[in-house]
This record gives sequence, C-alpha cells and structure tokens, in this order.
Amino acid sequence: MKTFIYLLVFISFLNAQMNVLDIYRKGGNFEKLADKMLYSDEYINYLLKNKDVTFGYYDRPKNIILCFKDKRDLRVYKYDDLLILNKELKNILTGRNEGDKWIEGDGKTPIGVYRLTKKLNDNQLNDFYGPLAYVTNYPNLYDKYLGKSGHGIWIHGFPKDNPYRDFDTKGCIAIPNNSLINLSKQINYKDSILIITTSSDIPTTNKKKIAIILKNIFKWRYAWKYNKLQEYLSFYDKDNFKKSNKYNFTKFEQMKRYIFSVQKNKTLKFSNLSIIPYPSVEKDIYKVEFDEFFKSGYKQFRGHKVLYLKLIRDKISIFLEN
Repeated sequence: MKTFIYLLVFISFLNAQMNVLDIYRKGGNFEKLADKMLYSDEYINYLLKNKDVTFGYYDRPKNIILCFKDKRDLRVYKYDDLLILNKELKNILTGRNEGDKWIEGDGKTPIGVYRLTKKLNDNQLNDFYGPLAYVTNYPNLYDKYLGKSGHGIWIHGFPKDNPYRDFDTKGCIAIPNNSLINLSKQINYKDSILIITTSSDIPTTNKKKIAIILKNIFKWRYAWKYNKLQEYLSFYDKDNFKKSNKYNFTKFEQMKRYIFSVQKNKTLKFSNLSIIPYPSVEKDIYKVEFDEFFKSGYKQFRGHKVLYLKLIRDKISIFLEN
C-alpha cells in the first residue's frame, strides 16, 4: 500500500514538472505561474511542515521573550522551526500599576509585541538601571493606532547600590543584574521579539490559522504585483483601515488606484517573514512583518513592511500598515 501511495506522489510530482516545462516551452509567464503557486495548499503545507507555530510563524531563527506581567515571570525561547525554552526568570519586576499602558506616566507596563531596538551598555546608563538595558520600540504602530502614549520602555537591571531591592518600575521590565548579564550572552537582541502579556491572555495560534494567513498574504502579494486593484483592496478593512501616514481607506484607495495605473511591471520580493499572534482584547489580531524589495520603472524601495490584520474565518482584514 505504501509503495502505491509513493508512486502516486511521484507521478503527481512529475506531472507538475511537465506542466511547468510545457508553459515555459510555449512562452508562458513562468514567474507569474510561480507567484500563483505560492498560495497553493501544497506550498503552504511545505512551509509549515515540522514547524512549531505556537507563538507564530518565522522564516528565520528568533529569540522569543515572553513576559507575564501578572506573574512577574519571563521566559526566553529559542525558535528554529522548533520552540525550545532556554530560560525562565521568576523574580522580574514590572510597572507599579496593573493593567495595560495607555498614557504617559501611568506607571504601567504595556501589553503588546515589541522589537529590541538598541542595547545600552554600562557606560551609557545611570547606576539605577544596572549593568545594561535594551530599548523597546514602544509605542509601536498598533499602540499609536489605539491612541496610546508614553515612551522609554526598557528591559534593564536593578540599581547597582541595591541589586536585591524589591521595587516597582515606571513601566519598564527589570531583571536581576546577574540574570540580565547571562541573558545578554544568550540572545542577539536584533533577532529577538518581546511579547508582553498576562497569564490569562497568552497569544498562541495553530497551523490552520497560520496557513490561512500565509495563503492570503501570498494572494495579496499576487494582486499587488499583477495590478489586480479590486482584489488587492479586498484584503483591507474599509471601515477601520489606517496607514502610518494617517491615510484612511478612501485616501489609500485613491493613491493605489493611481499607482496601479502607472506601475505596470513590478518586481516584488518578500523575505524574513514573521506572523505573530498579538495579545489584544480583540481576538485573532496578528502582526505580520517582512523585508520587502519593490521595483517598478524608476521607483525602487527596500525596507521593512509591517501589517496588522484580523483573521476572520478564511480571510484576512488588514487594518493598519506602515
């Protein structure tokens, strides 16, 4: 029976190859066919094979730092297709007040997904912050969308004059100095993701949801690349969409309608793709980010793209992008 199944798979593989070669021989657009194959079930299953997507999908290895505010517990995972718990710290400190951060000076630690943008060493810090600190990108794009304010949310150490002092921060995450030094030896902060949440709202996902998002992202990319305007716009939340330049959907549609009319031939490449379930009052919110290369005519762009979207059954609804 197994031999028969393997034979069927092999024949199917050969047929797919012959189909591709036939299109190539007749002068067809092989690149367009390949772009369409990106959102096939076969390719999506290939991408997800042997991957642990509990905390999201990642093209490249990552450090995932998970902070539970209510338990004052921090877990550090190494992700490379599989998810491995490297370290758990149970004596961290967070903001003096409970709840999500909303305004400057409220003494709360924010809930969300953040990048570590900078490492500050001993000679760059006041003694209060311990031997080193990591700067986060709070407020991120979604925080600003929600109207949150504030700044200066760090991961730092304990005061050097009393490294065992029990204190609350103004919103930062404080880690005992020896533990922080050990952590710095284990992670590359540029490849790290910080997820701050509570133990009652752990942002997890599964392969079924990730497969739907991947399929939709590749369909969105296809519509963008091949100037299928209405299909492209259908991936957006028309009522709640906002671009980082504060365009609403109407202005965004006008801009895209013009751009699609003048940019016919496009090169569009995505790499370093991440799909991260977002801790939020509203369920099934995801942060999607990737490195983008875009070229059309004389216009060329290379940078980092960020989307926030809601998963609604078998569709995505993009409500925010940079």
